Amino acid sequence: MPTIDRLVLLGLDGATWTVLGPMIDRGVMPNLAALRARSAHGTLRSCVPPVTSAAWTTMQTGCSPMRHGVFDHRYYDPQAGRMKVNHSGRVRVPTLWSMLSDAGRSVAVINLPGTHPPPRVRGVVVSGMDAPNLESALSGSASFAARLRTEVPDYNLKFYWKRPPEGLEELREAAAGTTAAFAHRAAAGMSADREVPDWSVLMVQFQDLDPFQHRCWPLLNVDEDGIDRPDWNEAACDVLRGLDRAIGVLCELAERRGAAVMAVSDHGFGPCHGRVQINRVLIDAGLAFLPRGVMGKVARRLQVPFDRLRLWREKRDRPKSRSSSFEKSVAHEYPFDWSRTLAFAPHQDTAAMIYLNSTERHGGPTAPIQTPRQRDIARLAITLALSEAKHPETGKRLFPRIIDVAKEHDLDPAREGHPDIIALPDDPYWVRTRLSSSRAWVEADPTLPGTHRPEGIVTLDAPGVDARGGMSVQLQDVTPTVLSLMGLPVPDHMEGRPFAGEARGATRRLDRGAAPIAGPHQPDFDYTPEEQAIIEQRLADLGYLE
Repeated sequence: MPTIDRLVLLGLDGATWTVLGPMIDRGVMPNLAALRARSAHGTLRSCVPPVTSAAWTTMQTGCSPMRHGVFDHRYYDPQAGRMKVNHSGRVRVPTLWSMLSDAGRSVAVINLPGTHPPPRVRGVVVSGMDAPNLESALSGSASFAARLRTEVPDYNLKFYWKRPPEGLEELREAAAGTTAAFAHRAAAGMSADREVPDWSVLMVQFQDLDPFQHRCWPLLNVDEDGIDRPDWNEAACDVLRGLDRAIGVLCELAERRGAAVMAVSDHGFGPCHGRVQINRVLIDAGLAFLPRGVMGKVARRLQVPFDRLRLWREKRDRPKSRSSSFEKSVAHEYPFDWSRTLAFAPHQDTAAMIYLNSTERHGGPTAPIQTPRQRDIARLAITLALSEAKHPETGKRLFPRIIDVAKEHDLDPAREGHPDIIALPDDPYWVRTRLSSSRAWVEADPTLPGTHRPEGIVTLDAPGVDARGGMSVQLQDVTPTVLSLMGLPVPDHMEGRPFAGEARGATRRLDRGAAPIAGPHQPDFDYTPEEQAIIEQRLADLGYLE
């Protein structure tokens, strides 16, 4: 197969053929239709769990979360006793951008999650949703920052879908803001082309498609939850038209530069019928406990000054760390009786990520799990409880796939900073960790009508690649494919494999059995408490936190 010198990489966050296919058929997206017609295309299966930060890190490393270390927007820091926002300094393996740079190639990357702080590369990197502000997102290149402010003065990190629209005018206003954001991303790609004219890979990521689908899924009218309201449906279609125009701008750039074009999504999308209260499931299974009556609450209040003292000592012993206040600690946010609680789930979105309350984790020497045998028994009990958890009305399993990380991947989750158990909910559900007053396992959430699916999209328009459908690959195959197309070797540590030129639908190597990575990982960078608060508020606005 011929190698290529240039590639335009389109990152369509949350894109699914379930939506894009009907939109192409209706004539809403002619540029994407033309790209698909001349490309090999098909399904790109996401990582586990299929959440934005983990998935885009998988895309740009060729490795699964088990190897690159990013499972969610946030991670559990047991030393600080709290959840912290993930960042590029915590990625444990080289990225596509660093590998291309090391090979003497230049890159331009716009708006990609998992790239803050911007890495030092040949070229430019503008961080995405994990940057606390635009100045930080542009901090990797002063010259490009000046160019972007001049050429695309309205470029920003704003999101428009904090809730489902309550009226048609609100929908139209948010749709207009989103289409403008798509145009700004494409314009930034054009500016990057002028800033780095010798680029080998130019990537532009379109994040706003994801929150739009989270809040407006029924308006897309593509499944059993679809509604038929022509004026509302038309306003929603305007968002896809805006995305298509942006795709067209970058495809024209690719044609002028003689570049191949690849479009990928980090995951797919589908209807959401509610949230599963994972910590309530653990409580009802006798694996987590609330404080006992009045005395339990008094004991918890008495523990507060000791926790504050512990955090102060950690700050003194680790002066470079920037832990936030105790009020953000896991112990404060999840009011369990930690002397009896065996497991807890502090992550919230596409999967239940559960940690043992062991000596290596949350509780220190007073934790109820202290021996290897106790850990094994607790993991088995969690797996059994989740496998038996069923929807009260349908009788279907709430968690059809449960991963015992130590058993399936032959590594020590506590040493690596990984969850002990990862449980994927049934497709139409999201996971909630914050305890509500309800004792129900499943609660409706009208603010979140759409949620992630593993099946995303891929297209590849490159020399020697047949323009046909039916391609079935994995997200971790993207970076190996790009390296192969560029005539560069694929490193042995990657779990993905090049898909260009291979038989469509071929079985891919799974991430099971990946060699452990020496841990724990100790990043040099950390967000300030103020920056952490900004990003967590953004995640809350997008529906990832409560």
